[in-house]
Amino acid sequence: MNRIPTAAGSSRRRILFLATVAATALGAALTGCAGLVGPRTVNLSESELTLLLARQFPLERKVLDVVDLQVTNPQLRLLPDTNRVATELDFSTLDRLFGTRAQGHINLDYGLRFNAPDHTIRLSQVRVRQLSFDSGAGSLRGAGERLGTLVAEDLLENLAIYRMKPAQADEMDRLNLVASDIHVTAQGVSLTLSPKDH
Repeated sequence: MNRIPTAAGSSRRRILFLATVAATALGAALTGCAGLVGPRTVNLSESELTLLLARQFPLERKVLDVVDLQVTNPQLRLLPDTNRVATELDFSTLDRLFGTRAQGHINLDYGLRFNAPDHTIRLSQVRVRQLSFDSGAGSLRGAGERLGTLVAEDLLENLAIYRMKPAQADEMDRLNLVASDIHVTAQGVSLTLSPKDH
């Protein structure tokens, strides 16, 4: 003989079901919170890093008050052994006084650092390794060294190539996370964010 469910029995089953759902949701929430306060890593592949850097170009400056400099076409290469990034750049100059032009290449390398106040990754300790002219070198009349210094120190040093999204930056500040040193690997770069007391 089948027993007809009573209203009280139905209510008890509904309460048990809701309690089970609530417990499951609470467990998931606690697991999520545990993940939020643990270390997390920001990874940028070589291709992503190349794209981020390319967005900053062309760069233009004036040299010796009369020479217009334009730097273009960054070609990036990772240097995991030294924890740095190498980049080759094309440049062109226009001497506005004499109307002559020059063009060439600059090879340089640099480290990367995280700047906490604005949540950016920036170029650091830029060093020019080689500067060569394809044509028009005479028009610069010995300004090659100053040209290399300008590109390294004035154009690229402290250049921001990555900025966290506002929601990511807010979460980092809310959870009191701090950034480790950036590590250059054969695949890209990685930045670990951890609680201050981690």
